[in-house]
Amino acid sequence: MRIFTKLIIKEWFKSLLGAITVLFLLISTADLINGFLQGKEVSRVLLEYSLKMPDLMGKMFPICCLVATLFSLNKLKAHSELISILAAGYSYRKFYLLLGTCALSMVALQFLNLGFVEPFANKVKRQEIAKSKASEGRYLTRSSIEGGKFWYKSNNYFASFSFFDRNTKSLHNLEIYFFSPEHTSTRIIKARNAIYVSGGEWSLSEVRELSNLSSFTFPMETAKPNSLIKLEEVPEDFGEFEADLTTLNFIKLQTFIHRLSKTGINISEYQILLLNKVSLSLICLVFALIPASTIFNPNRRSSSFGKNVVLTLLVTVVFWVLYSSTIALGNSGTLNPLLATSLIPLGFFIYVLSTFLKNRKLSI
Repeated sequence: MRIFTKLIIKEWFKSLLGAITVLFLLISTADLINGFLQGKEVSRVLLEYSLKMPDLMGKMFPICCLVATLFSLNKLKAHSELISILAAGYSYRKFYLLLGTCALSMVALQFLNLGFVEPFANKVKRQEIAKSKASEGRYLTRSSIEGGKFWYKSNNYFASFSFFDRNTKSLHNLEIYFFSPEHTSTRIIKARNAIYVSGGEWSLSEVRELSNLSSFTFPMETAKPNSLIKLEEVPEDFGEFEADLTTLNFIKLQTFIHRLSKTGINISEYQILLLNKVSLSLICLVFALIPASTIFNPNRRSSSFGKNVVLTLLVTVVFWVLYSSTIALGNSGTLNPLLATSLIPLGFFIYVLSTFLKNRKLSI
């Protein structure tokens, strides 16, 4: 049995390596040609290409697992090796477990890629590419995330906040530090919440203000339950906040979301960002087991390259359409974050399990 196990593992990883190589070359060629056609410098094209790869690989790995199982089993069928393995007493259950064990290596690689490599690439991308003249002066910095605050600079003030709620268009724990043209501090405003009204106006609650900071008199402190203030930023500008979260690795993002949950703020959208990394890792296991049902029909005449290609494309398109839809529903608050990220992978896993149980019963 060890010989059969080694043979199956060898064929699966050979098919996996082939799938990764082919898809990698196709994606690389298309992306590099597109970059050069846009007239960009070689160094810029290569930098952008390398920073895109973790995200592209995250979408590619599940497909590679599907192709690896599909083509490795078809190769075993083509040489009548699959019939021999099953005739020698190799059980269907052991076959599924072995394929699942092989796929776990890709689950670990996918989690490492999405949880740590992709955030690092996003961090470099943010530092080297995402800065543009249009965003200068409003650039949010994540030097603050670990300390619980985001900072940005506008024309005549610095400001910090702990969280931006896109649903209510509100900033929490807002602090604004105004300065004069001579770069001396003039006043400080602190508010528990700031809700966007319109035309750049924000409604502050539980306000404390320190004024006369640049004069020779003692600073004045005033407290108000509510106040209106006009800022240069509108809610759309704080979309930078999400861009910052994508630079956090899995552990830091989990810690940050745990800290936010204690404030009573709706964190569903950020939980989805975290759980998405787990779901897309586990889907590698599910995709690897989808074609495994072909072992119940080991005749080599049943294998067809055309059918394999169609099956691969069909499963991939259906999964990404359905998964993107549930993620969108989760971001809108219609679905629970856990349900939004696990519903489609769980549905595909139930299909795999039901197919196995049904065919195993028929085989017996």
